[in-house]
Order: sequence, then structure tokens, then C-alpha cells
Amino acid sequence: MKKKLISILAAILSMVMLASCGATSTSTSTETSGVPASTASGEKTVITYLRPGNEVEHNAELVQAINDKLDADGTGLQLEIKYISSDVFQDKVNMMLSSGEEFDLLCIMEDQTPFTSYIASEGITPITQYVEQSENLKRVIPEYMWESATVNGEIYTIPANWCEQADQNNGITIRREKLEEFGLEAPQTMDDLLNMCKVFTENWDGSNKPVVIPMYKEPFTYLFRTLDTYPFTVQKDLIFIDQEGNVKNWLETDEFRQCAEFFRTLYEGGYIPEDVLSSGWSSWNTMLTGDFIWVDQCQLWDTVDVWQERIPGVELDTIYLNEDAPQFRSSSFRNDTAVSSTSQHPAEAVRFMDWMYSSQENYDLMVYGVEGLTWNDEGEHLYSKNDPTFEFNADWMIGNLEYVRYQKGTYDKFIEIMGKEKPDAINSVVLNFVFDPSNVADEYAACQAEVVQSIYPIKLGLVSYEEGYENALARMQAAGIDAVVAEYQSQLNAYLGK
Repeated sequence: MKKKLISILAAILSMVMLASCGATSTSTSTETSGVPASTASGEKTVITYLRPGNEVEHNAELVQAINDKLDADGTGLQLEIKYISSDVFQDKVNMMLSSGEEFDLLCIMEDQTPFTSYIASEGITPITQYVEQSENLKRVIPEYMWESATVNGEIYTIPANWCEQADQNNGITIRREKLEEFGLEAPQTMDDLLNMCKVFTENWDGSNKPVVIPMYKEPFTYLFRTLDTYPFTVQKDLIFIDQEGNVKNWLETDEFRQCAEFFRTLYEGGYIPEDVLSSGWSSWNTMLTGDFIWVDQCQLWDTVDVWQERIPGVELDTIYLNEDAPQFRSSSFRNDTAVSSTSQHPAEAVRFMDWMYSSQENYDLMVYGVEGLTWNDEGEHLYSKNDPTFEFNADWMIGNLEYVRYQKGTYDKFIEIMGKEKPDAINSVVLNFVFDPSNVADEYAACQAEVVQSIYPIKLGLVSYEEGYENALARMQAAGIDAVVAEYQSQLNAYLGK
């Protein structure tokens, strides 16, 4: 009762202060402070969340349910979700930022455009003071992630702590029943993988030849486990960092050569899709055919039953090459949410994120929708979808392990890999180091673009290492890779106290 009285008195005091100012307040206090921010006139602050994808069935009803709860909690906030088709998301975001179009929260995919790139282009704004005032954000997101979200002393983004990063990308997904049918053991080496390709192709019963499905926009970390120098970190297929803090141009390393030569052998054997670099090729659609030898990373998404419907008889499993290699955490987070530099109310934008992470109920509304309409509670951290294909605001966008639910029937291996903390994992020397590309912004952007043109074809084996290396190196050097490496090394040395 005493706490309630204090809260009421505080609210009255806040209203008196607002009235004396004669203007609308944009308070940065959080819901947990007991003084929810609102305007003197009762008008709501609209928070626009920009994300890739398209509207789902019941979209208006689901957003309204969120806004009803925001109302009931007295936040003074209202959510608007703005969808942009995934295939043009990055281009559209850049156009909106350059034109000054207003929106508040931006969904960031670190494997496509990292938050540091948005810092360099002044597309996102520092949010340190607002995060520091948020009890919930600090509670559900570990400190090491905040350190990785900080540049020059300022927090710039809110990490999505939706999965354990250690080894998540370091495995491959296989059809376990095919290994058993063909008399194969789980592969451990590059030679094992090549033999697996040969045996699969010779014994495959189907009109389409099975292929390897590479997630080529990310480093082939699963393959790194087979190399003598592992563990090491590769960022954006640009930068190589060993655990001693030595930085190199990834293209110029022997590790790159070994991986490129392996993929050249795959390509020459016909195991890499011919159209892998075309705009029409889809790793997911190729996987759904079932005609694959392996797929990079843990791909045990959806339930066992759903996969049985897609590919009758399939037994998916995720395995690791060189099982004796250490578990390695090469990055802090894969996805995050930042506040746009065009936002007129950054404090309220962060406060919305605080509200979402303040309870299971709020999180469920934002991520899964309305219970009974789009999903059903199946017990501790489990749920079922009323429509198996439905996805509102996915966990990978804004999820958090404090609240994440897994579909009933999800692969146990998926939960083990994605949802269980790995306390014995080795952290990358650059886990909490954030490179600030401002001093080499033009070179950094040019190098990232050149990776697509010069590195990917060699990385995937479409062009042999011997034939493509010299030209690729010349183009990367012309783009400014040496300046980027030097700047990265300088900043890392300062970070490590060298």
C-alpha cells in the first residue's frame, strides 16, 4: 500500500511539473520507476518499428493488442510496425535515412549491415542515457553484450540475446538417415566431407543430384574447426584476427587459401549449385527440396513433425567437425535494435523496448501475437502455432533467452545449441571489441562491396584460388583493405592495451 501511495504521489507531482512547464514532456523514465511517461494532453507517442518482411494475417489485430496493453500499463506509447520487403530492406533503409524520413526503431542484421556501419553513416543515434535508466534492459541483456554494443563510450544498439553464440554457426546440418543408409560415419575432416559428397551422389535416389548448401554471406566457421590454427575470428570475409590479437587481410591468409581450395574441389565435383550467386538462388528453398548433402550452421528450425511433412522420412541433425576442437564464441550477438537518427523521441523508443522486456506477457504479445489466436501456451518456454507458417516478430529479431519459447516438438539438439549457455566456451579476443570504421569509412564500405565481387567467387570455388587470387588482392587493395586492416589493428591494440 505504501509503494502504491508513493507511486500515485509521484504521478501527481509529475503532472504538476508538466502543467507548470506548459509543454509536452518527453520523459526518459522507465516503467519500472513507477512514473510512466505520458503527455499532459493525454496524447500518445507513436513508436515506429522498421523491420524486414511483410504483414501477417491478423496483423492489425495483433498490433492493436500490443497497444491495448501499452495503454493498460499507462505508458503513453503506441506502436506502429512498418514492414519492408526483405529483398530491398537495406536499400530502402538507406534511402529513408538519407532523406530524413522519420522512424524510431530499426531492426539490424549484423551479417548484412552491422550497427557500426550505421554509426559511420550517422544512421543511428547514441542511447546510453536511456539504457542506463532501464532496469529491464540491463537485467535481461548480459554486460558483455552491452560492451559489444558500445563505441567510443556510447551505447548505440540493443542486442537481441535470443541465442547462445558459442558454436551456433560452427556446425553443419545433415540428413542423419542418409548417412546410416549409405554406411557413413559423421564427418570429422575435410576429406570426410569430400567422401560424403562422393557417396551421396553415387547412391542418391532421385531426379535431382544432392548439393552442398553454403551460407556464403558468413564465414565458414564450421570448416575452420578442421584447421590447425583454430580458433580464430573472421569478420565480414575481410578481417582475420588470431587469439593473440594479430590482424590480417583475410584474403592473404593461408587459412583462406585452404578453405578456398576445399570449395574449389567441391565445385569441380558438381557439389555446389551452379546458380549459388544468382539473385534467384535460395538456400532455404534448396534445403526444402531435401536434395542436400549438408547445410551450413544449425538449421533445425521448426518442429520434427513439420520437417516430416516437408521431407518424409528425414532425420535432421546438427553435428560438428573435429569434435575435439574447443567451443568458441566469435561474436556477442547477431541481431539488434537501434534507434534511428531521424527519430524525434529516442527516449520513448528505448522505453518501449524496456516495456517489451519487462514481462513474459509483453514479450509474448510482441513476438508471438495473441494467445489463442496465433499461438497456444504448451508449458514452460514451449508453445504451439495455430498456423505452422505464422511468424509475427521473430525471436531472431528482438528475442531474449529470458522469455524465448520453443515450439512443442522442436528438435532437442536445436534447444541445446541455441538456448543453452556454454560456460566453458572460449571467447574471441575481439568478442567485446567494436571496430569504429569512421576513420576509414569510405574504404570499409568499398571493401565490403568488393567482397561480393571478388571474394565470394573464390570462397565458393567458382573461381580457383590460383586463377583469382592476384586479381582479387589487387581489387581489395584498390578498395583500401590495407588501410582498414591498419586501422583495425591500431584500435585493437589500444583496446588490448598493447
